[in-house]
Amino acid sequence: EGGTASHGGYGSNGTARDIYHTKRMQRIFCVGYTLDHKYILSGSDDTNIRMWKARSSEKIGQLSAREESSLQYRQALVQKYAHLPEVKRIHKARRVPKFIKKETEQAMVQKEKRRRKETNVIKHSKLGTQRYTDEKGKVVVKTVD
Repeated sequence: EGGTASHGGYGSNGTARDIYHTKRMQRIFCVGYTLDHKYILSGSDDTNIRMWKARSSEKIGQLSAREESSLQYRQALVQKYAHLPEVKRIHKARRVPKFIKKETEQAMVQKEKRRRKETNVIKHSKLGTQRYTDEKGKVVVKTVD
């Protein structure tokens, strides 16, 4: 349901600064930066290519002198107080929308229910009539020898 990407916002552990998502997005197959590193291109399951700002809070277009100085001041403050645990926590915080979070939780509950049901069917059926198939095996439609 979306992807994570950012340029210049990676921490030392490789985590992305921004979280990108839309309700309509499917699995992402490829991600790449434009040559100027201002935009991220993503190709997904729904056969669309999406273009994202590499820094989601950054304004597109010419900045006024006041906006430029304000941006520089905020960046300087973050760098100055980056060693404080509270600032680190706020800076690293990622907010996923309620809709995406609920959908993810619901999908996990449904998957657990299916797994539990399959286990119970196997446990309470005649020996040898039902077999457990792993998740990867369920995707295989036909095997060719």
